[in-house]
Amino acid sequence: MVNLLPGENHQQTAFSDQDDQDKVPHFPRPFFRMVAPRESPKYFTSAFGTRILAMHPRDPEGDLLEGYFPMLDVRSRCVTTGPGQRNLFHPIYHLPVGNKLFTMSSYSFEMLCLEELSAKVSHRNSSKEWSWKELEQQPFNVCDVTSYSLHPEERTFLISTKKDTTEATFSFDTERHSWKLLGNWVLPFDGQGHFDQHLKAFVGLSKEPDTLGQIYCCDVPIYGTPEGRCPVPSMNLCKENLFVSGDPMDKHVGATLVYMGGVSKFCLVQCVNKEVRDPGLSLPGSWMYRLTTFSLSLDDQRKELTTGGTCHSQYYKVPKATTKSLLVQDPVAFWM
Repeated sequence: MVNLLPGENHQQTAFSDQDDQDKVPHFPRPFFRMVAPRESPKYFTSAFGTRILAMHPRDPEGDLLEGYFPMLDVRSRCVTTGPGQRNLFHPIYHLPVGNKLFTMSSYSFEMLCLEELSAKVSHRNSSKEWSWKELEQQPFNVCDVTSYSLHPEERTFLISTKKDTTEATFSFDTERHSWKLLGNWVLPFDGQGHFDQHLKAFVGLSKEPDTLGQIYCCDVPIYGTPEGRCPVPSMNLCKENLFVSGDPMDKHVGATLVYMGGVSKFCLVQCVNKEVRDPGLSLPGSWMYRLTTFSLSLDDQRKELTTGGTCHSQYYKVPKATTKSLLVQDPVAFWM
């Protein structure tokens, strides 16, 4: 566990020499460790509910009926198993909604959920078991997905796609299992957006070259218009660049925005490479995680999105055995 609350020595900006870098703390020892194949970070899904799933591809030559994966409940600290996916294609997106997990790949769309057992197996200790269901395939190419978010009603999720100049946003009803085109526009952020109760809007990280490291705030699309389509939601861009630190030697590698709840509290998990200052040395930089916690608010006078000076940063060393592709693609997957 990492304490993200600001406190003493939590504001750390620049390093004067290698000795300062050596003083950077390591991450706390994990309370659970599982041995897994290297170079396979994409087979771990983010947590849904209180569970974290480790989903590895099954051997196509093996018996599909024997495929299972472990589920770690972080609250009870117990490990159980769930049935492996029937589709062998590697899932690209994992979308948790309540106690259900939707997985999407180029050739399949499936749902993992708890189901009531039939009377024939009522002798088991539990009356429910995990099972997979195949759903109607998505009406777009998953490689074109740019952003996604769960609607605040927690019944539908939104997915935006872009190919060349063609934009579109779709919704999926998790109860009716049906897709709908909302409009020819996209959610402004990159990757996952988080609904914030205080701002009553989606919040996400921009990765466009002109706004890299800035935060977008986007209104929730209005459903049920007479035309059947949703108008383009209004949006606000925070002018502060959260990728910029007080150390010019920081080289941005990758980042993920984590929602902490409360009054618009967030944490930016950023991987940076600290370059060596000595011009006479040709040495690789140090890999580090830079965790920045902050709160968002709208300026009453200018109606602008701002952190209001609430940013607090802390560096952590990256273990030497960490897969480099994981650092670049999704730093929060390792951090979790």
